[in-house]
Amino acid sequence: MRLQGKTALITGSGRNIGRSISLTLASMGANVVINSKENVEAANETADEIRKLGAKALVVMGDIGSETDVSKMVNEIRMNVDYVDIVINNGSLRKVQEFTSMTYDHWKQMINTDLDSAFLMTQPFVAGMIEKGWGRVINLAGLNAIEGRSGWAHVSAAKMGLIGFTRSLSKELVPNGVTVNCISPGMIDTSRDDQSSPRPNDRTQGIPAGRMGTVEEISSLCAWLCSEHSDYVSGQTFHVNGGEKNY
Repeated sequence: MRLQGKTALITGSGRNIGRSISLTLASMGANVVINSKENVEAANETADEIRKLGAKALVVMGDIGSETDVSKMVNEIRMNVDYVDIVINNGSLRKVQEFTSMTYDHWKQMINTDLDSAFLMTQPFVAGMIEKGWGRVINLAGLNAIEGRSGWAHVSAAKMGLIGFTRSLSKELVPNGVTVNCISPGMIDTSRDDQSSPRPNDRTQGIPAGRMGTVEEISSLCAWLCSEHSDYVSGQTFHVNGGEKNY
């Protein structure tokens, strides 16, 4: 599974799942555009690791939920990259907010970051994919968002919208050689700065596999979906949750 000559744009790629995806695709030969909202140090560290693998890396900082920020990032990418062949919409927010106290600003912030960003970060590069007759779009959802969770009405609405976006965009683009898929991670062992969404003390409770997943188990699936071996796979949602839920 090789990606020499391809360029991948991965949002939220300074740490955790996004970082793992970036390094995995770089190890396959892809050049990578790294994005982070604020953590410049983490983004640059990921870029350095990509360069050590022999691939090129470009860091673009900005809020993927802001049309203004995205416009600036897209311009910077176009100044430095001929084509973006792969877009992986990984960046997101997950904040608990009871519906009775939720404001419209709370709602819009989540929709902007978790759903609107997929449009903003993907649409500028699709024409190039169609022109080349090859492309990949991968969206990241999540088990709790899909299953539903108290305090996550805005998150679930955004992530379920992302699945609908995946299915419809696939119908439109796959005739042009561009596949569109969604990955829904379950409980993955990651670090996080935002503690507003607490996890249970026994994180493996209810997971038949008896453990949390690793970031590599997400990035390896991304690698396959970006490879030539997945040309006939599009419009699908892949649940990576250790058998916790079957959909």
